[in-house]
Amino acid sequence: MKNIQYIIASTLLVVILSGCTDTFLEKEPLDIITDQAVWQDQNLVDAFLADIYFDTDFFESLGESNINAQVALCTSCSMVASLGAEGRSYGGHHGPYQASTRAMTASGVHPQLDYWRYDNIRDANLLIENLDSNSPLNQEFKSQRIAEARFLRAFMYMQMVKRFGGVPLVNEVQDLNASLDVLRVSRNSEKEVYDYIISEMNDLAQILPESYSASDKGRPTRWAARALQSRAAIYAASIAKYGEEQMSGLLGFPSGDVTTYAQIAVDASQAIINSGVHALYEEIEDKALNFQTMMLDESDANREVIMSEVYDFGLNRGHGYSSRAMPHEFNASFGVYYYLYDFVERFEYTDGSPGNSISREQIESQEWTMEDLYGAKDPRFHASVFYPESQFKGGTVYLHDGTFRDGELITAGVAEDGWPYKAQERNTTKTGYMVRKRTNPDVNPSGGFPGLKNDGSDYIIFRLGETYLTLAEALFYLGQDAEALEALNTVRARAGMPNKTELTIEAIQNDRLVELSWENHSYWDLRRWRIAEELLDGVRMTGVDWFYNYDTKKYIVNFINAEGVPRIFKNHYYYMPLGVSRVVENPNMVENPGY
Repeated sequence: MKNIQYIIASTLLVVILSGCTDTFLEKEPLDIITDQAVWQDQNLVDAFLADIYFDTDFFESLGESNINAQVALCTSCSMVASLGAEGRSYGGHHGPYQASTRAMTASGVHPQLDYWRYDNIRDANLLIENLDSNSPLNQEFKSQRIAEARFLRAFMYMQMVKRFGGVPLVNEVQDLNASLDVLRVSRNSEKEVYDYIISEMNDLAQILPESYSASDKGRPTRWAARALQSRAAIYAASIAKYGEEQMSGLLGFPSGDVTTYAQIAVDASQAIINSGVHALYEEIEDKALNFQTMMLDESDANREVIMSEVYDFGLNRGHGYSSRAMPHEFNASFGVYYYLYDFVERFEYTDGSPGNSISREQIESQEWTMEDLYGAKDPRFHASVFYPESQFKGGTVYLHDGTFRDGELITAGVAEDGWPYKAQERNTTKTGYMVRKRTNPDVNPSGGFPGLKNDGSDYIIFRLGETYLTLAEALFYLGQDAEALEALNTVRARAGMPNKTELTIEAIQNDRLVELSWENHSYWDLRRWRIAEELLDGVRMTGVDWFYNYDTKKYIVNFINAEGVPRIFKNHYYYMPLGVSRVVENPNMVENPGY
């Protein structure tokens, strides 16, 4: 258990549950609080619970859960996108690049990718047990906070099971004075962990409220419970379909479980959709601007968001995402997030043709305007990717490595009409594209490293777009293709894309990757579909060098290696190593195969 003598005071500075509430964020620090006193006071219970929220790490890629880590490790916000081949971070020394290109070994997972939160689960157990039995507080308050702690506990198990497979289910407070035989728990099976998450969310969907007031924004609703249930069930269904049982059932599922979990995913997804509480965001006629705005609109008009992690720069609760993503000319610091050309090809054209319909050979054989090359791309591309001459914050994004004028390559200075002969150096490196999705134009980076915690944009944990795509995939597994097509086409129509008329798993996978890119899904999806080895192992992803022809007003495109070394993803990587330290500490913690 964390020492309650300091946890209360430290928590109050980093509470994540509300944007601007007097009762929840603006508390005076306390000095010494006895353990028992916490459960007698609603404010102290809320502070204790807030610390559990914070250490749950919804952003999923910080490695450590404290506000200094959020500042120092801002580059790791691209961890899942980098591992899933959506993009990469700038430097070879950055965690996401290292995790993508280095072998996993028995020493354990890269620290920025690891997730082992039994200290935080213990605190959730403490809150649940003490409010349930040792607290005189109002029963309605206690039931609500216990339900929230149960949600967080299940969310943490979801983060662990998708990495390691079966992990120990420890849902009561262990006596630290107990014998080692008692404390050294064994792993539950992967199936047991998923079943636990699904069962807990089924219960909580009956307990948690449909909505909250603005002061409690960030707490899970019954629809967030259904969203986690839906996500867990589609993971289980796909692993049952594409994976195999190992270690006498400790890992994997019986193949016959596909329909069981797919039906759970359907039921949970439809419950959210049919509730009428949430709806796809369609506030702006321009499809690209609508999609772009949906990721940032924190008003009541954005009913697509089911649950978000609340940030507020004014209350010292911020992150560095936007300052890391902005092109350099809009950024007093420097950007580090880049889309890869390989992923750019996933975005179809608005007539429904594949995103690689213009071949790489054709692209390199002639010059292009951006309108000719990308004008007819999926609006989600324009909303998600900075490419040459994208408009942003009232200005133009430049990504070219130089300009040809009268046959001469010029890489310095500015033409008489204001055209820069070469883009800012940071923009021209690595891939030729940068990340627009979730980049908030209202953020004004303050300079320095690492841009500091100046972005108060909420992080979306669950949204209805994911729910529709989960529904489509689950219905496909059940052989209900017509209904699956309807769900998929609902998401495509919102994006301004034509309906699919035939359905394949590849079509579902591609639309999911495109719709949810840079939202911490791709890597986990490639893993559960068991296609990560095929797409990632031994591959060096592609970028482009842009050169502008000042005389023709078109671009010359050269394809390049965007990565210094090939990526590594072996078959046994579908389950990450627990790591030698955990296995040595607990001999009952048997290691995953291959390590």
